[in-house]
Amino acid sequence: MRFLAIILASLLFGASALHAEEKKATEVVQSVIGDPETARSGLLVLQFAATGMTDSAARAYSTMIAQNVANTNRFIVTDHEQAEQVMVKEAPNLLPCFEIGCGIQMAKILGAERVMSGHISLDRGFIELKVKLVNVMDNEIEFEESTRFDDNTMDRRLYSIAQAIAMNTPLRGQIIRANETLVVIGLGSNDGVRVGDRMVIYKNLSVSSEQMTAIGQGNTRRANLGILSITKVGGQSSEGTYFQKIEAPHAGEYVLTYLDKRKQISLISYVRKELDTHLRHAFEVEKEVIIQPISLLDQDKNTWIRKVRHMEQERDWWQMWMTGTSIATGYYLVNYKNGDEIRLMALMGGLSYSAIEYFGAKANLKQLVQEGKFKGYLEPTFNPNISKGALGIRYQLNF
Repeated sequence: MRFLAIILASLLFGASALHAEEKKATEVVQSVIGDPETARSGLLVLQFAATGMTDSAARAYSTMIAQNVANTNRFIVTDHEQAEQVMVKEAPNLLPCFEIGCGIQMAKILGAERVMSGHISLDRGFIELKVKLVNVMDNEIEFEESTRFDDNTMDRRLYSIAQAIAMNTPLRGQIIRANETLVVIGLGSNDGVRVGDRMVIYKNLSVSSEQMTAIGQGNTRRANLGILSITKVGGQSSEGTYFQKIEAPHAGEYVLTYLDKRKQISLISYVRKELDTHLRHAFEVEKEVIIQPISLLDQDKNTWIRKVRHMEQERDWWQMWMTGTSIATGYYLVNYKNGDEIRLMALMGGLSYSAIEYFGAKANLKQLVQEGKFKGYLEPTFNPNISKGALGIRYQLNF
């Protein structure tokens, strides 16, 4: 009897401890719901610009894509009708809005983190849709795609676009519990997580400047702690083991990944390099070192410069060929003789091809210049000696 009493007491104690652990885990899961770091992000869907169809039809398609995106359960979607009701009172000068520029201003007023614009057109019985998703904080294009459909394939195409948007947007979750070997997170199959997915483990560190401190505000930055490999997936939670770590995480800290495999691999590769560097530096700190001045190279800027120079060479090369073939074509047209048909056709083909390549290189160069303006690689310079009506500002390549 005493032995049975001991077993019964042990079972009761174990059940009580298990219940307490489950209760604690439940509390952490519930806190995830209200955590702004892991909550669904706000998305403003603008009314799509239209070609070849009525304004009311374009508005209807805008509403349909907004509903499809909302059904992914990844965003708190504000469609153009809801936004217009607020903008009429707050900023009527921004209406009507079809482009990213005014859309970003509207998203800031509405508190949305992302804005989506689009263009829809009717072409020979098919509808062509182009969408673009931009992050409001850094103006970065997170997703861009175009598709064609008719009445029979419309539902499938809109669903595919919405799923692609969800997969190319960062997925954040919170750690429920963690020990030296396992981590349980508040993301599961309902969020699109699968066995084999890898996630960045991180925490937020408070960073405040003197100006921020003066007005009582601060800022945060992400400190990466390791990489998690998912081994078991449930509906609302998942379990994983450490693929790499430099610091043990705790309940309440975060994970980050992409459902799109290409973006997930890119993110993990980048963070692995950072973690490897951190480990190497942590080891070197223990040794006696001589601190010397170092110069940090802006690798992104150098890459951009190489692209610009290469594209300038491409443009000049094809401009030379286009000029040469146009002169030769003109000569043979003026001095046409029997038997020159093959030469003339070859020259005209060369002229057409070089013109296509030239204007393509010119367009790519223009796109690189726009990228340079956005990233601060180009410095605006003013010319006081300008003619009447001319623009007195230009951009100078800063290299």
